[in-house]
Amino acid sequence: MKWCIIVTEAPFLMEFLGKLSLSMLQQGDECVLVFGSKLAEYEKAQYFPEAARTVSKVDWCLEHYNQKREDYKDLTWRPLYANFARMEEWPWRYRASAQRLAQEYQFFEHLLETERPDAILFEPPSGVGAEVAYALSLKYGIPYLGITDSRISGRLDVFDSEYTDKRYLKTFRTVVPKDILQEELRFAARFIRDFLSHKRLPSYLGTGKIRFTLFGYISHYLGRFCETGGSLWRYFKERKKFKDTDFESETRFRTAIRSPARIALSQIRIARQKHFYRRLDPKDEFYVFPLHLQPETSTTVQAMYYSDQIAAIRNIAFQLPFPAKLYVKEHMSALGTKPGSFYKKLQGVPNVVLIAPDESMPELIRRSKGMIVLTGTAGMEAALTGKPTYILGNAFYEYHPLCRKVENFDELREFILADHKNGVSQENLKQVNLRFVVSYLRNTIPGSIVAAQAKQDSNEYQQIVRELRSIAQMRKRILRRKHS
Repeated sequence: MKWCIIVTEAPFLMEFLGKLSLSMLQQGDECVLVFGSKLAEYEKAQYFPEAARTVSKVDWCLEHYNQKREDYKDLTWRPLYANFARMEEWPWRYRASAQRLAQEYQFFEHLLETERPDAILFEPPSGVGAEVAYALSLKYGIPYLGITDSRISGRLDVFDSEYTDKRYLKTFRTVVPKDILQEELRFAARFIRDFLSHKRLPSYLGTGKIRFTLFGYISHYLGRFCETGGSLWRYFKERKKFKDTDFESETRFRTAIRSPARIALSQIRIARQKHFYRRLDPKDEFYVFPLHLQPETSTTVQAMYYSDQIAAIRNIAFQLPFPAKLYVKEHMSALGTKPGSFYKKLQGVPNVVLIAPDESMPELIRRSKGMIVLTGTAGMEAALTGKPTYILGNAFYEYHPLCRKVENFDELREFILADHKNGVSQENLKQVNLRFVVSYLRNTIPGSIVAAQAKQDSNEYQQIVRELRSIAQMRKRILRRKHS
C-alpha cells in the first residue's frame, strides 16, 4: 500500500507519524513524506525513517509554480480562511494571498496525479494545505484519513471528513442493546461516569499547556526557543529565497518575533481582566455558551461562519426565551489572549453574563436550561447529562439524540422555544448514552498520538497500521462506487 503522509510543524503528531511510517515500511508499504514547509524539513525530518521517500512542497513550487494559470474550476477562497483567522493581522494582500492558494492547489494536484497514493494520512483538515489536499482527495477518489486523539483516552479517531467519521451515526442507528457486549457496556458506563465527573480526561488534554504566571510564560517561551531557535535562524538566513513560496515558515517566523511582546501583554491582561467575571447565581434561568479557543480548527474550519464569537454570542443571546440569560464561560487556556474590549462588548449585551473560567462546568450544566456551542466537547457533556445541546458548527458527537444541529439563528430560536415549551424527554437516557458511547468506541482504534513522545511509548504501531490499512481500503471502495 502506498501512503502519502503530510509533514508539518505540528507538535506530537509528527513524532507519532514518524514511528507509524517506520512500521508501514517494515510491513512492506511505501511512504511518501510531503513536507509542507522548510521549517518542517528542518525540525521534523529527524522523526521519519530515511527509507521513506520525501517531497518538498516549497522546492516544487520554486521550480514548477505557474503564475499564469487560471483554470481552478471549483476552487474557492475558503481553504485560506483557517490560516487567515490564525493571525491578528493578515500581512498579505490580494496577489500574495492568491498566490498562496494557487501554489497549494497546483502542488497537491500534481502530487496526487503523479504519485496516485492509496491514502493520505494527516490530522483532520486544519489549514490551507490540508484543506486543498482533502478537497482534491475527493476529486481523485483517494481516502483522506484525518487521525487525532479521541475523546476516549488511549484511542484514536480516524475521520473521513473535516470533523467526523460517518460510521459513528451509522453504527448508532443500527446498534441494539442485545448486540452490545457486556465488556462494551461496562466500558461505556465507566466512560460516561468519568467523563461527566471530569475524573478521566482525553489523552491530549494537559499537554503543552502554558502555566498562566509570568514564570510559566517565560519558561514556555525559552523552552520553545531552545527547541526551534536553530531552525528559525536557518530559515532567516535563507528567507529571501523561500519567503514567496513558503508561507507556513514565513507565518511561523513572524509569530516567533512577536512572541515576547505577546507574552508580556497576556500577563498584563490576566491581572486586569479579573473584574469582568461573575459567579453563578442560583436564581438565574440561563443557557450556557462556552467560549471556544481561538485560533483553532474547532472554529476556523468546523465553525467558520460563527468564528466571530462576539457576533455569534450577540445573535444567540437575542434568540433566548425571555427572561433567560446567556452565561458565557471563558476557557481556562484562553486567559490573557483577548483584549479587554472583547469582554466589554459582551457585557454590553443586556442578557449576557461573563462567568469565571474556574466555575464548575458540571454545575453550570446541571442548573442550565441547555448548552449552546460552536463545536466544543462541553456540548457532548451536556447531552450525556440530559440537557438539550444546540450546535452551530460541525461536531463529531452531533448524532446524539439530545443534540440539535442548527443551520442558522432563526432555527436556533425555533429549537430552543420548542424545547422550552415542550420540555426534553430524558426517558431511556441511560440506554441512549450507552448506545452513543458504544457506537463511538467501535469506530475508534487503540493508540495515542501523545504517547509517541513519552519515555515509555504504549502504542502498538503494527496494529495501528493494520487498522488504518483496513479503514483506507474500505473508504477507497466507497469512493470508487461514488465515482462510478
